[in-house]
Amino acid sequence: MPAKQTKAGSASLGVDSALDIVVETLGGEQREGQHAMAKAVSGALNGEGHVIVQAGTGTGKSLGYLVPAALHAVNENKAVVVATATLALQKQLVDRDLPRMAQALSPSLPRPVTFAVLKGRNNYICLQKLHGSVPEDESDALFTTQRTALGDQVTAVREWAEQSTTGDRDDYPDDIDPRVWRSLSVGRRECVGESRCTYGEECFTVKRRLEAQEADIVVTNHAMLAIDALEGIPVLPEHAAVIIDEGHELVDRATAAVTSELNAAMIDKALGRARSLVDRQTHEQLQEAAEELDDCLRRTAEGMSGPTQLKPVGGDVTLALTLVRDACHQALTQISADKDTKDADAVATRQHAKGAVEEVHDTAGALLAGNEFDVIWLDPGEGRAPSLKLAPLSVAGLLREALFSKSPVVMTSATLTVGGGFDSLIASLGLSAANVTTMDVGSPFDHAKQGILYVAKDLPAPGREGIAMEALDELAELIEAAGGRTLALFSSWRGVDRAAEYLRVRLDTARLPILVQRKGDSVGSLVQRFADDHASTLLGTVSLWQGVDVPGESCIQVVIDRIPFPRPDDPLLSARQRAVDEAGGSGFRSISVPKAGLLLAQGAGRLIRGASDRGVVAILDSRLATAGYGRALRASLPPFWYTTDRSIVLTSLARLRDQHDAEGA
Repeated sequence: MPAKQTKAGSASLGVDSALDIVVETLGGEQREGQHAMAKAVSGALNGEGHVIVQAGTGTGKSLGYLVPAALHAVNENKAVVVATATLALQKQLVDRDLPRMAQALSPSLPRPVTFAVLKGRNNYICLQKLHGSVPEDESDALFTTQRTALGDQVTAVREWAEQSTTGDRDDYPDDIDPRVWRSLSVGRRECVGESRCTYGEECFTVKRRLEAQEADIVVTNHAMLAIDALEGIPVLPEHAAVIIDEGHELVDRATAAVTSELNAAMIDKALGRARSLVDRQTHEQLQEAAEELDDCLRRTAEGMSGPTQLKPVGGDVTLALTLVRDACHQALTQISADKDTKDADAVATRQHAKGAVEEVHDTAGALLAGNEFDVIWLDPGEGRAPSLKLAPLSVAGLLREALFSKSPVVMTSATLTVGGGFDSLIASLGLSAANVTTMDVGSPFDHAKQGILYVAKDLPAPGREGIAMEALDELAELIEAAGGRTLALFSSWRGVDRAAEYLRVRLDTARLPILVQRKGDSVGSLVQRFADDHASTLLGTVSLWQGVDVPGESCIQVVIDRIPFPRPDDPLLSARQRAVDEAGGSGFRSISVPKAGLLLAQGAGRLIRGASDRGVVAILDSRLATAGYGRALRASLPPFWYTTDRSIVLTSLARLRDQHDAEGA
């Protein structure tokens, strides 16, 4: 990839003209919303303040920010970082949008626009682990295992790694068991560093970072952005601005990046790695501290039905954490004593042990130092060892100071507003309306003519026992009316299982096949099966609520079982709601309603993916029509034609089904 060069003379190419060139070269058509977005992004990059843009499906938002980013990077000779939440969008940008844009703009610029992708260190093969002899309890078990499926995968991944030019996990052509990947990769704490590693010059991570340092546009993910900004660890190259796509995910991804966890497995891992590097007394001290913490957490977890906030933490837990922290401190002193060895494997072994012990030490210390601005909770584990977790009560201040105060920021997504406004998003980012420009550039699709929003007003409100039989009956009728062609989204795995069990009895599955998402399934292949079989219905949760793109007749209906409010037993969200309540506000309306609104909009957005798409979004939760917050949630959705009349919906679906059947005959 060529190095950046100082540019002269391209300032005359305005963002409108550049966008026209790219769109025309790609055979697209001009979109007013895309141009409005590109101008706003250009203004932000040139110092006019932060901008938040909601750009509906079909706007072409990727080019709406990539084109002004490219011009700014070339004109100013400074990089622009683009952060996404999902791998799918990251691949789309790097494999399709950026190469095509760069090629289209090349004749109009004095040098090519360059770009690179940058992921976390543990996304790449560690050559020291691949070629070295670093003792690793987990990898030892894997490599000496009998010829099982897992053993075969170890062999296959190692063979691929030997030939790979990128070492990137996402380039491996199949799913990889996490245990296999951990045996061949390292985290930030485990890496010995480029200068001390035998393979430093060949390191896949180092190569990617060198490419990123020379690129105009650096594509990364929200987690890397959060680590760079919130934790103060410089993992990104110097940059002039940040563009955050899938911005509705930022607060949750940032929270996850700064959440700490401690459990017995982490301490056992540290024990195993440190065994040969500390004296017997220190090892026994660490082992006793681990057992004391595990026993203490198990006693505390007795009777818990789910994750529970510890407020206060309690004397027993505090004492156990203190023992762990002090034992780790003693171990680190001994592990760090011999720094003069030159043997590469020995250096790596010592660093792996130090990293594991250091992580336990720092986490125990953070838990002991927790204050009223932190939330500490215990996850009883449900069959696994219990875990202590810590997260900040709010990341708003962190984001404001560490991200938005450092450089211009553009945030965009197809779904950012709740109740038709940006207020809840702005507050979650620690900003105010005075220091950010917001705009909704709409969508080129005519949602009111292309789709119906149906709320099943006559169904009983959902209860804790799960989806009601009446709702299952209605789901079956809707699927039959549509002739399959239905994506059914559920707020829990229990809902998926119950619906699958019911529909297999109620429907003729030979004529209307039922596809069911299971934990651990490859979502991509499941969605492809759904797209290929027009008569099928896909039932799922979690990952199917967003990112699924099935235009055309394969999906003429999206059914949502209930308003996706956060779980009431989520300790962090519950604590955030209480904090708002105690400050005189409404935690439910400030926390739960916005989160539900954004996810609801993401789910509903699976329906209209193209200008010729037609169909129904059916929501089997009467509260969307009857509750006081229902209007705000409906205003968060695309502007479909709204009805609560089931007969109209069934007739419309049957007509659309017959039309597609006739066209396919």
